[in-house]
This record gives sequence, C-alpha cells and structure tokens, in this order.
Amino acid sequence: MILRSLPLLLLLLTPSTHAKDDVDRLMDTVQGFIYGINSKVVEYNDDTFKEGMAQHDTAFVEFVAPWCPHCKRLMPDFERAAKVLDKNNIPVTFVKVNCDGPGYHTCADAKCDIYPTLKLYRNGVEERRYLGERTPKDLVRYALNMIGDHAKKLANKEEVAKFTVSDSEYMFVGSFPEETELSREFLAQAEKLREFYRFGIVTDPALVGGEKNVVLAYQPEFLRNKWESHKKVFNGDPFDLESFIQAARVDLVGIIDRNNHEDFEARRPLIITTFDVDFEVNKKRTNYVRNRLLKAASEYKDKVAFTMGGLNMTHYYAPDDRYNDTGVVMTVIDEEGWEYTVPKEIEFTFDNLKQVVEDVISGKIKGKPYREEEAPVQKKRVKRVVSSTFKDYVLNPDVHSLIEFYSPYCGHCKALIPLYNELASRAREEKGLVIAKMDATANSLPRPFNSRGFPTIYFVPKGKSVKPIKFEGDRTIEGFIEFMQKHTKEELTFVEPEEKYLKKKGEEAPAASGTCGGETAANAAGGEGQCSAGKQEL
Repeated sequence: MILRSLPLLLLLLTPSTHAKDDVDRLMDTVQGFIYGINSKVVEYNDDTFKEGMAQHDTAFVEFVAPWCPHCKRLMPDFERAAKVLDKNNIPVTFVKVNCDGPGYHTCADAKCDIYPTLKLYRNGVEERRYLGERTPKDLVRYALNMIGDHAKKLANKEEVAKFTVSDSEYMFVGSFPEETELSREFLAQAEKLREFYRFGIVTDPALVGGEKNVVLAYQPEFLRNKWESHKKVFNGDPFDLESFIQAARVDLVGIIDRNNHEDFEARRPLIITTFDVDFEVNKKRTNYVRNRLLKAASEYKDKVAFTMGGLNMTHYYAPDDRYNDTGVVMTVIDEEGWEYTVPKEIEFTFDNLKQVVEDVISGKIKGKPYREEEAPVQKKRVKRVVSSTFKDYVLNPDVHSLIEFYSPYCGHCKALIPLYNELASRAREEKGLVIAKMDATANSLPRPFNSRGFPTIYFVPKGKSVKPIKFEGDRTIEGFIEFMQKHTKEELTFVEPEEKYLKKKGEEAPAASGTCGGETAANAAGGEGQCSAGKQEL
C-alpha cells in the first residue's frame, strides 16, 4: 500500500491535555477577531465562480442568502475559521457565494435548496456536502481532516503515541504488514469518514503492541477512565468495519452531540444527561457528573446505556428546559425510542440517578409519542404503521425493514406510491423483510429517526440496537434493492411483480425523485437551522 505523507499533521500532533486538542490550539492563534476586518473569505459570483474555484486544490464553500438569519449567524464563524486556516498556512480556501444576488445561478447549479449550504470542492469539482455543526472549531476541524492522506502513515512509536491523543474524537489505526481485504476496507472507510475521524496506518505491528491485521480505536485522552479500556480492537468481517467505527464513540459514558446522536440513540434504553459540559472551564463540575454516570454505567451496562452532552443537547431533547443553563437535565429514551424528561425538581445525585435507572428497567419510566393515529387493519403488502405499532414492524430484531415517512400532501410521496407497491410485491416471498410506511404528519417519529423532508426513507437491518440507515440513492426498484443488499450480508429474495404491477414496454414510470418540506430544519439532526431557498424568513 502506497500512502503519501501528511506533513501538516506533524506540526499539529502534540499531546492534548484534558479536552484541549490540536484544533483548540489552532483556534488560539487568532485572538481579537473582528468580523468584516481583513476577511480571508473569497467571494465569487456567477461570472467568477468556475474560473476562481479551479485555482483551489481544496475549497470549502458557503452558499448563503443575506436575509437568512441562519446565514447571518454562520458568516462571522465562517470568517473566523478562514482566518485561523490562513494564519496557520493550512491549504483550504474558504469561499462565499451570495445566492440571492450575483451568485444566484451558481447556487441553482449547485442544487442549494436550503440556506446556508456548505460544500467541499476539489479543483473546482464538488466532492461532498457538509452537514456537521457550524462552530468555528468544527469548521476548522473539518477542513483539517479533509487535506492530505485519508490515512496517515505512522513510522515510529513516537508518531503513534502523538497520533492517538491528537483529537477530541476517536482515532483509528490500522495495523497491516501486508494488504488484506480488511486493509482495503479500512482505507475505503478512511476516505469515506475522514471528515469525522482521523485515521492512521502502520505496517510494523510492533508499533502497536504486536497487533496485526486489526483496526485499533483509541479513546480521546480526556475521556479515559478506570472503568473501561481506552482501546478497542476490530479483526472481524470487513463488512462490519463501518459499524465498528461509528459505534466506537459509544463508550460507557460517551459525549453526545448533534453530529453523533443517532449512534447513541440506537442503544436503548438510554439515559442522556445534559448540562454545561466543559472539561476545561467547568472541569470540576463536569467530572463530578461524569464520574457518577461512569459508576452507574459500570453497574448497569448490560441493561441501560448512558451518555452526556452540553447545553445545546438540553435544547434538543428538553426544549422546555432550554433556559436552564446550570441545572443537570436527564432525558430517557426508552426501548421503543420514545422520550421522557425527568422532572427538573429531582436533583442530580448518585442515589437519584440509580433510582431513575431502576425505574427505567422496571418500566415505571417510559416515554410516549405526542401524536399518533389509530392502528389500521393491514390489507396490503406495504405495511402501514403508526407510532404504537412502529416497534412491531420496523424495530423487530428478527427482520430487516424499509420504512418510508411520508406526507399525504406531498406530490413526491404520491409519485412514489406505485413504485413502492411494486417493490413490496417483488419482496413478497422474502419473509425476512418488511416494507412499511408511516404518515409523519400524523404520527411521532421515535429516536433516532427524523424526517427533514418527504419522503424520508430508512433501511433497518435486523438485529438489536442497530442504527437505521437513511436511504441515499435512486428511487427506482433497482436502486432500493441495491441499497438494501449493500447493507446486509444476507441475500434478499426478490421475484417478478404480480400481474397488476407489470408494465408494458414503454410504460416505465420515471424515478420518483424530489423532496417536499418536512419538519423544520432547526429540529432536525444538524440542529443549527436552515432557511428554505427562495423563501425569506423575516
């Protein structure tokens, strides 16, 4: 395996202390920032975008509208991040395009249907869309992870030691003295997930304690504790590597945020504890709460999962406590995915925490949907589920399921109906697969499902505590089958459709593409809000 070096990271890989990582040290290099003064953000319009973007090896573009409040909040943070990169000679150019002005056609070509839209470009060609949080640190971290090799070659024990404490997220090191199926999958996942994690690779197993043909996951240094190992090892089926990487952060008490909440929510029942988490400024209080959570988690780890998050997650899970900037808020997600917020009058103590856990285990504490329809009689191959039957059809660990969240008023959902019915007909002999749909305007969605637009479709592989996979692909029979088959080891059975679904030559329906507006973006996974393109929010 031939890998290029990443010299920039050699400057950045200094051991972290507590929660301060390499990105924090980069942020510290820009002090006294004033928005609009000596900006390092390059602005392009319809006339200059293509030619200008071709000059940049790597560019991070914000597509914004001046009237959009979310864009107004982003622009100073985007500018500060650009200044940090410029100050430290990091080769990522930050670019701005005004979609409600001279960059209107550029935004249309880039299919920017919401503002702000953030995208990464390589030599003027779009590579991927950014859906993470939009703080200056998150933007800098993303830019840093997207340059150089997707897996850094580590040549000696010193480099390994520095690499494995360099980030506030899990770090992954592949140990492969020769090329294997697992090593190829490791490099593929490193390229796919590099925006979220750092990946390294060694060819000498002695550098990682003699482990070979394995992937090692290293816990961030500030989270290491006496109750669990700071290192996890994977040497299984390459098919399962991505699941291992995504689930590694789910420790005894991991840190939940807007980017990773679905990984935690897949493990239920789950107790989420949110407060003003800060391992530096608020270190004593943060460790006080976390140590009690760790002690409880070590006692109940086979029955209940635990996590903790900052105030932005209090706003996310317990909006009624969104102004509670000092108190500890406990939210329970029960086995079916429904939420329950522990009354704020119950003070956070170890004894009270244990009582909450016992009440969750006994079923005394359960969440419930805030809206749902009556359960219908099932007459068709596509199962129509409601909140109360969701667990039986979609979360059954013995079968795979494909679930469509739709709105009865959405034209794209209506266009999908005949194709979805045909898919269910083709799957009629596959007893291990359920094709289902739910009216998301009349029923609550359990965690970790969400719908930012209609239709939203998820595939849920069989098994317990499995993270649902949002459908991405062509809404065609072939597209659905290929997507499901890609995410399961089993060979699913599909047959010819029943006669009423057979189409004569030339009658094939076009792909049911497009999306209607769903729940507000501020309530969706990204959590920081977007404005609809073409609609001014005043």
